[in-house]
Amino acid sequence: MTPLRFASLSRTCLGLAATALLAAGCNQSGGAWNGIFQTDMVGGARVCQTQPASPADGQNIQVPMQVSNEGGWCGIALQRGGVPFDSQLMVSRAQHGRVFAHRVGGVTRVDYIPDKGFAGADTFTLRMIPGDATVKAAVNVTP
Repeated sequence: MTPLRFASLSRTCLGLAATALLAAGCNQSGGAWNGIFQTDMVGGARVCQTQPASPADGQNIQVPMQVSNEGGWCGIALQRGGVPFDSQLMVSRAQHGRVFAHRVGGVTRVDYIPDKGFAGADTFTLRMIPGDATVKAAVNVTP
């Protein structure tokens, strides 16, 4: 084996060993990691006013939201007993925007993005699973 090939092989082995050590050092014992990455917060609306909610089983709640319309999202943080919901069913769609429900850290975040150029009132309703809680968002979109 030539020295050049050996040096290349050594670097590869060291790189693999370092990757394995980093992976072992990042392993979380004692449960799932509930961290929030910076990318989870990118794209928020300039104005986003809402409140987190923890609806109980079977409860119907209304959450107010005020969002500016420059293309960003506004999110409602939802939990059930301190943990995120498993899934959501859209009961009524927003007429003037898009709705995305996803897990961010230890909460379910329901994001609303208003249609371009829209200003006024909009609503949407989700049924949260488990527990059949219903969350209705009353949205006020400002220019």
